[in-house]
Amino acid sequence: MRIPSKLPQFEKENILILVTGFQMADFHMAGNGEIRKLKSIRVPRRKYSDDEGYFASRSRTGKKRSGVVVSGAVREYPKQAILQEFLKLLEPELKTIYKKEKISSICLFSPNYAMNEVISAFPTALKNKIKFSIKGNFSHYTMTALLEKLDLKRKKLID
Repeated sequence: MRIPSKLPQFEKENILILVTGFQMADFHMAGNGEIRKLKSIRVPRRKYSDDEGYFASRSRTGKKRSGVVVSGAVREYPKQAILQEFLKLLEPELKTIYKKEKISSICLFSPNYAMNEVISAFPTALKNKIKFSIKGNFSHYTMTALLEKLDLKRKKLID
């Protein structure tokens, strides 16, 4: 895809644009007025059957057995486990892209709560190439909107 002329053209640069969410990542390469999607990875949501993990209990207050009855089901897959599974997919993919592409710098779009974990999954050689890290959930943004955000960030650093 051609980058619109009003946005940075990344002349003589190869920028890896990585857009991550909680359980997804899209890899794009931008350079010389062009941007292309390299790959996407996704961790599927876990679904449980109806009564899997069902529990019921009664709380005790002192010697009395009265109290609040608590019941429910552990129907949600633990969020930290999803993130760890995602990071296990992300790290080898970053290594593969690093070997195939000549990357001059990296722009990372990631949610605030996952930014540090995502950066920790980067190989050391790539961590040093992270030029911009923009916090937020940008997983459903168009590439043009992402490039506009990147352009604003670049202009703020220059001013």
